[in-house]
Amino acid sequence: MLFLYFINVKKKLRFLRGYNQERIRDKKKFIELASAFYLVSGFILILVPFVFPAEWSIAAIQYVVLANFVLVIYVNVMMVDK
Repeated sequence: MLFLYFINVKKKLRFLRGYNQERIRDKKKFIELASAFYLVSGFILILVPFVFPAEWSIAAIQYVVLANFVLVIYVNVMMVDK
């Protein structure tokens, strides 16, 4: 959740690793996409342990990591200058 604050409010892109930040065409769209993703994944990772059994927490972590991997690929393919 702290990363969300730095990314969306302070516009600190250096906290995001794995992205070609200097080559991104539309940084505003990238910030909106990344901050929305980290907001949703943060809430999922916070709420799942309290609502579901422990096995669901492990699955939630795996799905968030997979979704992050997909987001990195999407940004590096669609939003980066060639």
